[in-house]
Amino acid sequence: MRVIIAGCGRVGAQLAEMLSLDNHQVVVIDRDSSAFDRLFKLFPGEVVQGVSFDIGTLKKAEAEKADALAAVPNYNANLMTAEVAKNVYGIPRVVARIYNPDKEETYRALGIDYVIGTHLVARSIMEAIVKPLIRRRARCCEGSLNLVEFDCPPRWWGQTMDWCERQVPVWIAYLVRGGEVVFPEGETVLEEGDEITALASDRSLVKLDAYLRKKAGSRG
Repeated sequence: MRVIIAGCGRVGAQLAEMLSLDNHQVVVIDRDSSAFDRLFKLFPGEVVQGVSFDIGTLKKAEAEKADALAAVPNYNANLMTAEVAKNVYGIPRVVARIYNPDKEETYRALGIDYVIGTHLVARSIMEAIVKPLIRRRARCCEGSLNLVEFDCPPRWWGQTMDWCERQVPVWIAYLVRGGEVVFPEGETVLEEGDEITALASDRSLVKLDAYLRKKAGSRG
């Protein structure tokens, strides 16, 4: 995906790093060129200095080619940036950070996705844009394991938990099924719609991601 990030504050810089490391093409806009110093040293994307809602700035960022835009500037330009991105350039996925909760109804009326607050805001925006197959929630066991969530893949429907855990090296902790938490045992049969929470090492996550991408939409 080609993603434009409007604003290179702490959230914008973190979001740029996460998307770049996930192999997305990233363009960062900020009116202050010194803000780009927040980007990680090996940032492979592009930077454009300018006001994020300015047509000329967005043209330099090749907004007409963008798949998504995240409006997270430190100054009060989120709504204008989101409107221009959505209505002038027709960017398919536009997400904005709201600093003032009173503006929530305005964003809803305009059909613009938004995130409120600072807690895990970069992760929330990334997930709204990319819709990842695996959602990382925390690290545990002295940092050696990841607590992750993912939707039960079609290949696992009708299979036991023991069988599923043999396909990829993860340890299923619990399921959310129909809004209820289920603590499965080895012979528990997984179902369509189950949301799985599991523990996995970094190496296992790579294998799990490859497995889910390969099996997405297929029972074979």
